[in-house]
Amino acid sequence: MKLYNKSILMLAVGLTMTACSDFLDKEPTDQGTEAITFKTPEQFEQAANRLYCFGGKWDVKFELNLDTSGIGANDAGTTGESHGTWGFGGHRECNILLEKAASYAGPLEDMTASHPIATSVGTAYFFRAWHHFNQLRTFGGVPIIDHVIDTSDPVVYGKRNSRYEVAYLVMNDLKRAVDLLPKRSTLSGLENRGKLTREGAQGFLARVALYEATWEKYTPSIGIDLDGDGESVGAGKFKPEGYPSVEEWLALARDMSKAVIDEAERGTFALWDECSDTGLSYYYLFNLDDANGNIANYKGVGKATNKEFIINNPYDVDLKKGGSNLAYTVTTGQSSNISAWFGESFVCSNGLPIHLSTSSSYQDAYYNEEFGGYDTFEGEFENRDMRFIGCIIPPYKVTWTAATEYGDPMTALGNPYPEPLFPEPSDSWNPSDPANVSKRGVYTPMIGVNSTHNGYGCRKYLIEGAGRSTNQESADWPVLRLAEVHCIYAEAVCELGNGAISDADLDFSINKNRARAKVARLTNSLIAGKFDAGWFNFATGSYECHAMTMLDEIRRERTCELFAENFRMDDLKRWGIAHINLNGRKLGRRILGTAYTNPANTVNGPSNVSNYYGEPAYNPQTRPLQYGMASEDPASPDYGRPIATRAENCFWNVRQYLDFIPEGQRRLNPNLTQNPGW
Repeated sequence: MKLYNKSILMLAVGLTMTACSDFLDKEPTDQGTEAITFKTPEQFEQAANRLYCFGGKWDVKFELNLDTSGIGANDAGTTGESHGTWGFGGHRECNILLEKAASYAGPLEDMTASHPIATSVGTAYFFRAWHHFNQLRTFGGVPIIDHVIDTSDPVVYGKRNSRYEVAYLVMNDLKRAVDLLPKRSTLSGLENRGKLTREGAQGFLARVALYEATWEKYTPSIGIDLDGDGESVGAGKFKPEGYPSVEEWLALARDMSKAVIDEAERGTFALWDECSDTGLSYYYLFNLDDANGNIANYKGVGKATNKEFIINNPYDVDLKKGGSNLAYTVTTGQSSNISAWFGESFVCSNGLPIHLSTSSSYQDAYYNEEFGGYDTFEGEFENRDMRFIGCIIPPYKVTWTAATEYGDPMTALGNPYPEPLFPEPSDSWNPSDPANVSKRGVYTPMIGVNSTHNGYGCRKYLIEGAGRSTNQESADWPVLRLAEVHCIYAEAVCELGNGAISDADLDFSINKNRARAKVARLTNSLIAGKFDAGWFNFATGSYECHAMTMLDEIRRERTCELFAENFRMDDLKRWGIAHINLNGRKLGRRILGTAYTNPANTVNGPSNVSNYYGEPAYNPQTRPLQYGMASEDPASPDYGRPIATRAENCFWNVRQYLDFIPEGQRRLNPNLTQNPGW
């Protein structure tokens, strides 16, 4: 087959050849050559290998300027001529393989997993679903590209398919991938760690099903019709015959995630917990990179021990480096941050929030008995979820880092943290103090000029080993991991139960994540009759007492487990709360009534950094807050907190639940309607 008027076709429907390979771009020029190109199972496998494209780099996972990371300001967005997600080259490559497979093996609906090219066909179905789902998340309805097209095809200048048609295609393609891909237990060796498996397709289908179920359940109440009529605006509401209901989507998410967890119970997958002695397994999970003798963690264990990643994008220091300069980016605070609200939402080791109440009244509030309090700078980090503690640098520690200009790299086994150096007490700054000439100096925290005190920092993804200099990091990228599947199962079951879930289902799923984080099991009796007195109401911009519910706790668990993994914006949207959480006033960490303002604080003392030596940790006269204090009334839930984000700086609009359709494409094809509100 020849591809006529290729440039016109690319412009008309955005076939920008953005896939990750060029193998299928080199199409034969006559039928005979084409038959030779796809003549053997090995050639189909080679073509399928070229389809692997999970896109992006590590920095897309940082989730900056969201509620979990802290919002400085945002806007309502504007339309543009182009959009990076509006491309169909990847779809085309999948379709070429599928059409060649049908010519080689006969009708694909009759193919079984035992066929010699079944894995290649399953891979093509998976990635066709992957590409369509990414566009569904971004635009809603898009043109469905389910066959190889030319310039005479109606799709070229046709209308958008509805989101429901796209979701239906994604579901069915993934079901075929489940049927045809091999089980993980049949593969072995590190060379296969990036290969798609049946469980990977099941887990991804569970993700898709939960996304679509909750999107359809919650977004109708946000105040805008995101579907439109399909004629003048939006992609319309058409649903194909057999389209699942919300409950059926949820049941599919439950069943597919259960299948993966069942396989994990048989030993195929497992949460990575090689650093359980310190509770730092979660932190080190994302740093595994032991090739060529690099010491990636204090245990010296590497990628071969990781059975948690069900789908991953593999990297290798010799063959495929990450190239994101993670050590520098993370060490200098340019990656993910943990906002004040988010940091305080991590529970204590007994499984409950740091601030509790017996009623909806703040007068009945009390601190969790395991919470260390605010009298010292160290207190609030005691007995907390290790996903929080492991991914920040507490004020009494320093961290290893491969960015040697800012710290020391790990060169030997045994110590998860470098030995910190504390300056000796002195009447004035002593430049010769060993701590002051070291990269391991630990100083009294202080509030700087124009601070909002809205964060704890974050070292998730930090590269520690001395064997990984700038841009050499090569830890594998998690696309789908077992912990996410646990979260999917619990949320789907709770949604199906109208907010109820059994302790057995919690133990089967997210309580395994909590165990790794050194957090007590979530049970119905644990939260019964309890109120979270540190609940931030994003609609009012203030803290309040909020009755604890299972659905809230499951969402909390998901947020804590998957933060900075590029899920948060999708979660905010599908829960119908993006326009609430991304607007309005936000508050920072408490200052008043803490070690920052305690004049009798003999534990931490005054500032011991060079330019503010001897000053109080908080001095509003010389170092005022950027936006002032929310409340100085000790009886207020907002007492002692700085304003971190002003409501008048946030303009996130409900139209942003979907992105704009690029104007350049709309001029080429007037049948492409714009999304509502744009």
